[in-house]
Amino acid sequence: LARCGCVIHNYPENVLMPGERCTMLLKSKGIHDLTLSSWAILMDALKNNSLTMQHITTGNACQRLLASCEPIILGEAPAPESPHTRGWCMFIDGRIDRKGLPRQ
Repeated sequence: LARCGCVIHNYPENVLMPGERCTMLLKSKGIHDLTLSSWAILMDALKNNSLTMQHITTGNACQRLLASCEPIILGEAPAPESPHTRGWCMFIDGRIDRKGLPRQ
C-alpha cells in the first residue's frame, strides 16, 4: 500500500495490526490470526466507513512513507477507559509505536 501512496486511518484499537503475531501461534498467518471478535470489529469499521484510506499524491510525502518517517497505518483514538493515552502507528519497516491519536 505504501508503494502506491496509501495510508490507512482509524485502524481499530483492539485488532492485531498487519504483521503482528498472535501470541498463540508460532508463525504469522496474516488475517487468519484474527479471532472472530476481531474480524467482527474490523468488518464493522469497514461497513460504517470509520476505517478509511488516504491516497498520498506528492512525491515527497510518498518518499517519507517509504523511508518510515511517516506511518502507513494510523490507529483510532483509544477509548476513555483504555490504559493507553495514544493510538497505534505502524511504519513500513514494521515498527509500531503509540504516538498516534490522543485518547478520546
